[in-house]
Amino acid sequence: MSPEDELHSRPLGFSSTRDDGTLSCGDLAISCELGGRSKTCNSSHTRTPEADINCFGDSADGKSPFLKTLMDAEAAANSAAIQLVSFKDAMEDEFSDSKQSAIDKRRITRQRGLLLEKLENFRRINKSVRQKLKQLQDAEAYRIDADKKTDILLKRITQAESENEHLKRHLSETERKIEDMMNLRREDQENIKSAVQVNKSVEATRAHLQGQLRNKEAENNRLTVQLRTVERTMTEQKMEIDDLKASIPSLSEKAAKDKDSLKKACRAQKQRAERFEAAIEKCYTQMSEKDAQIAKARLERDSRRQQKEQESDERDNLVVQIEVLKSQVKDMTARLRMDKEELTAANETVMQRVEKLSAENGDLHINNTTLKVSVAKMEQQLAECESALIEEKVLSQESKHQAAQCQSQVSELQAELDELRIQYANLIRDTEKTQDGKDTEVKKVRQELQGRVDKLERYPELLSAAEQSLFECQENLRRSERKCSEQSESVRQLQVKMESQTKLLTSSVEMKESIVDANLQLQEMVNSLQKKMDKLQQENLELVRRLAAQEEGLSYSSQQLDQRSSESQAISRQLENALSDVRLQVNKVKDQAVSREETLQAKILELESEKSRRDNELRNIRQSKLTAEKRFEVRLKDLQLSLDQSESHKQSIQNYVDFLKNSYHTMFDEGLQSSCFESAYFLK
Repeated sequence: MSPEDELHSRPLGFSSTRDDGTLSCGDLAISCELGGRSKTCNSSHTRTPEADINCFGDSADGKSPFLKTLMDAEAAANSAAIQLVSFKDAMEDEFSDSKQSAIDKRRITRQRGLLLEKLENFRRINKSVRQKLKQLQDAEAYRIDADKKTDILLKRITQAESENEHLKRHLSETERKIEDMMNLRREDQENIKSAVQVNKSVEATRAHLQGQLRNKEAENNRLTVQLRTVERTMTEQKMEIDDLKASIPSLSEKAAKDKDSLKKACRAQKQRAERFEAAIEKCYTQMSEKDAQIAKARLERDSRRQQKEQESDERDNLVVQIEVLKSQVKDMTARLRMDKEELTAANETVMQRVEKLSAENGDLHINNTTLKVSVAKMEQQLAECESALIEEKVLSQESKHQAAQCQSQVSELQAELDELRIQYANLIRDTEKTQDGKDTEVKKVRQELQGRVDKLERYPELLSAAEQSLFECQENLRRSERKCSEQSESVRQLQVKMESQTKLLTSSVEMKESIVDANLQLQEMVNSLQKKMDKLQQENLELVRRLAAQEEGLSYSSQQLDQRSSESQAISRQLENALSDVRLQVNKVKDQAVSREETLQAKILELESEKSRRDNELRNIRQSKLTAEKRFEVRLKDLQLSLDQSESHKQSIQNYVDFLKNSYHTMFDEGLQSSCFESAYFLK
């Protein structure tokens, strides 16, 4: 196609593909509307925010491709305008000169070709400018989306800060709960120590009671030996009574022989009288001795009566003391039951608290995982936000304000942490004070228990001493009864002897007076001897009755001793059973306390490890937060600089676009219409 055909097909300044390429007044208006928008590169999918920053940094130095295209468009427009002016002059010269030479025609064709080239170049540059303006429009839409994303990110940041505050509160609560658990553990240890001390005291009392039981067994053995000796003495007395019974017929035979020998006795009466006088003197001496013995026996009887009264009083006191001891034992058992119930309740509360702490630890673990995921998302969103917030000055100011607010919140959180530390120190002091008060109370209770234990240890000793004194009094009573019976028997025998001796003396005196009187007296003596024999028989019967009564009393006392020994054995068995039960209960309490202490220690170690792990996580989160804030500030500064540069660049572009608009308007409105009309007329 020739240049002339091209001129016919294309009017001057327009092309057949007008919708695609040429720059008209509407195009300039569109370019003015889009002049305030920011510039981005070819597409958001192929260029990163760092490339945009570099692009804007290059634009600040005058090396932006859009600025180059605008400068090229300006140069092309200037060259096209110059070419149009020259072509207009040539056309005016052609119209003025009716005669055209070949040189003029060639010059006109050359100028027309140059003008067409300039217009084609201008069309191409205009097309590239329109593409860049479309890219700027896309970048503006992308910036609006980035603003929305930044708002969402800021909201998430505030939510994360609120969650961090909630975590801090939760951590403070967990620390307080851990302190409560430590206090409960100390109380359990103190209770275990008190239980161990009570067990030791119970073992000591058991050993003391065993010693008392051994002493009682020894006393019972001694009493059995004494009973055997009493039985031996009883058998000896029975033998003596049998001997006396056997001597009665011999005495009767002797009396008969005496009757036969009365006749011979007259000769020996003088000797007998002398013998009788010596015997009387001996009897008087014996009577004085017996009187002294009787007085001593009466004194001993009075003292024994007093001892019996004292023993009865002591028995009453011992009964009262035994009742008091029984009441105290009941109180101690009730207290032990109460302590056991309190220990079980405390252990149940501790287990409930441990379960709550484990559940709270699981919640904390879940919250930590969610926080980690949210922190990772926040970091990604921050990276996207940093890439999206390059061209915004207003948002940079708002972010500065928000950063200041964050710093103020951080300072407030720091102040709250300081206050929480102060409260933690105060709580530690209060717990130490309460622990000291509890220690004093525990010491007081221990002293009271020790005093009661000492009293309980004294009561068995008093019991044993009272029982010993009782047994001794019983033995003394038996001995005194035996001595009284023996002394009464000896007194009666002496009385009988005295009567016989007096009668013999009277008979001897009468025999001295006369033999007849002596015979009569002898007859009377025989009668008196017969009466004495009857009396002796009666006395022997009375002695047998008394011995039977004494045997009955001894059997009754032996039965009482057996009953008391059986009672003491039953009491000792009951005490041993109670002590074994107490030992089993104390061992169970010890085992439970040890197991609970081990579980508590394991849980406390787990909680401490969890606390240290969470402290490390919080430190890492704080460090990451600080680093993110520093990065955010640095990027804000970079954004502010880039925004300032983009503003300056935008202003220069706006000025340049206004200049182009004005120049195009003046050029195309005033000269282009006439030139186009003339060129069209010329081409026709």
